[in-house]
Parts: sequence; C-alpha cells; structure tokens
Amino acid sequence: MIDIIVLLLTSLLLLLVLAVVFRAIINKQTIFGHPPIPVFYFILAKVLVLVNLGFLLMKGLGINVNRIFEPNLYIELIALLFLIIGITILFLSTFQLNQELIFGLSDSQNHKLHTTGIYSISRHPFYLGFIFVLFSSCLFSPDLINISAFAGAWIIHHFIMIGEEQFLASHYGKEYRQYLQKVKRYLTL
Repeated sequence: MIDIIVLLLTSLLLLLVLAVVFRAIINKQTIFGHPPIPVFYFILAKVLVLVNLGFLLMKGLGINVNRIFEPNLYIELIALLFLIIGITILFLSTFQLNQELIFGLSDSQNHKLHTTGIYSISRHPFYLGFIFVLFSSCLFSPDLINISAFAGAWIIHHFIMIGEEQFLASHYGKEYRQYLQKVKRYLTL
C-alpha cells in the first residue's frame, strides 16, 4: 500500500515540475536564469536530485535496491510523512511564485520579493520542500548512492541559496536585509 502512495505522490511531483516547464514554454517565459554558483555545480545539483527521485520512483514501483538496512513500517511511515510535507511545501511555494518560478537568478525587472505566505516561514521553501522529498527517498531506500546523492544535492543547494540571498540583498537592499533577520534560511518556527 505504501508503494502505491509513494508512486502516486512521486508522479504528482513530476507532473508539477512538467506543468511548470510546459507553462513557461507555452507562455514564452524564461525557465532558467543565471546560476548563482558555477554552472557545473548547478547542473550537478539538479542531476543529484534526479538520482534521489529515481530511487523514490523505484520504491513506488516496488523495485528493490541494495539497502544498508531494511526500513521497517515505522521508518516508512516517517518517510511518507516527509514526502507529503515536502510535496505540500513544493506546491505552496510553486503556486505562490506562480509565473516567477525559474531555476537560477532572474533578469526580469518584474520580479518581486516574496516575504509572505510560505515565505514567512522559510526563505527558500522550494528547496526546503525538495530536501524533505529527497530525505524521504533516503529513508525509503537507504542505499549508499541514494544517500550520497542526497548529501551532495543538499550541500550544493545550500551554496545556491547563499548565492541567491547575496543577489537578493544587492537587488532589494534594506527590505531584504530586514527579511533576513525575521525568517531563517530553512525553517522559522
């Protein structure tokens, strides 16, 4: 039963990403901005995310992988909770950003600073949502490759967040610096 739920949720997540990309193509919007870190690492981060999503998809399809340990029902329920929370955060941040969601830094003068809604509890809710999703993948499939991909993706995305924050501080000045004092990078409780 858990496998079916994981498959449905993973499919929903992949549909969300495809919808964002296709909407951008149809509306002739930019989907990729300038990476805030060297391009190689930016692309590597996205590849590592795909590795974790591949393991999540394999879990949903019931494909067994080599694991460090066999997760019991409680670990799988915790993983499912992380997956649900992560996808919820991703949906909320995607809908709040609407047409401003791009991968990298925006050149658009129409870009506005988001500080309310989901952005009042995390400066980077989109990344936070993916961290939850990728962590769930590691709990479902504790394979060395999966865990390494998760660690690499998180480390690189941490530096992407720092680069984005530097860009936003230079772009929005005092308004963004005040926001930095109120809201934490990952989660403000």
